[in-house]
Amino acid sequence: MNPLRKLSRSYSVAILALVTLAACGGSSPSAPSSTSSTGVVLKGSLVGASAASTSSSWASASGQSALSSGLTLIVGTVSVSVQGSPAISTTVAADGSFTLRGLPEGSFTLLFSRDGAPLGTLSFNSVMPNQELNITVSVTGTTVALVQEQRNGIGHGDVEIEGRVDQVLLLNLSGDSRFVIAGKTVVARPGSTAIRSGNQTRTVSHLVLGARVHVKGTWLPLEGSTQPVLAMEIRLQDNDENDDDDGENDNPPASTCLIQGGAAGRSIELEGSVQSGNSASFRLIVSGGRSAGPVDVSAGGASLECTPKSGPQAPTPAQCAASITAGAKVHLSGKLDVCTATSALVSASKVTVQK
Repeated sequence: MNPLRKLSRSYSVAILALVTLAACGGSSPSAPSSTSSTGVVLKGSLVGASAASTSSSWASASGQSALSSGLTLIVGTVSVSVQGSPAISTTVAADGSFTLRGLPEGSFTLLFSRDGAPLGTLSFNSVMPNQELNITVSVTGTTVALVQEQRNGIGHGDVEIEGRVDQVLLLNLSGDSRFVIAGKTVVARPGSTAIRSGNQTRTVSHLVLGARVHVKGTWLPLEGSTQPVLAMEIRLQDNDENDDDDGENDNPPASTCLIQGGAAGRSIELEGSVQSGNSASFRLIVSGGRSAGPVDVSAGGASLECTPKSGPQAPTPAQCAASITAGAKVHLSGKLDVCTATSALVSASKVTVQK
């Protein structure tokens, strides 16, 4: 074959291969393959651990990288990938930094390699949706160790909720308050949670049943099957007809219920001590200052529960009922039948006597 024709044919095959690779989404081997912009984000910094180098910054030359003063010389190309998901990977930059996006929530393990040879792994658990992890990793020889870890939400937090206050589980002006908002358990915490209506600061007492709010917060650890949200900001969304030019509701509805956040016909949970009465009917002093006065409780049809529930020390149903006397600590759930500014009546469905 003519040498020129053979060379031309070789160039044609090479060009065709490159075009095919581009059409299939191919990329340079050195480019990071973590392309997702959503989900969990991890930003890392790689450091060494000895006084072998006096360089003040990373230097890349002939395949070698040196860390800042007093740190180990790291030879070769270091890559980081998610074990079991090799598509989520990247190469450590010259300054020791690396970023992975789209990591799975829950748990994952990072695999560190140098020139394809494994160096070690680091595992992370209890990773929340859309969380950002910032880590510092030490590499000494073939040992990988986690030096520092910080977890943050993205923007104002890991989660945003918009909807109405469905339940007021606990109202506490000096501690954690709990609400069910759009089906999620939301914790409002003094010092962490800012509550606003327009430009005006509000308190948890303004988060009444039915109020429409926008919540920005971060996930808290699981509590059984419930994963609560710590609110960083709660904004009350007022009705337009009550707003003036500053966007605030200047005429918020007056409280017409003895219980803060209560409304007749709604489900309710209360905790406190029995003032008087018995297991069929008693008056409750509600804890946490949530009620302006004692609440009447009708508990004739309620299920009663004492502790321990079972075992030789468990009280009989009759003994459990008899324990509901003045001074007993109880938690109840039921329906708020009547609530005015001076009185409230709850039909309890369950009463738990607390030791």
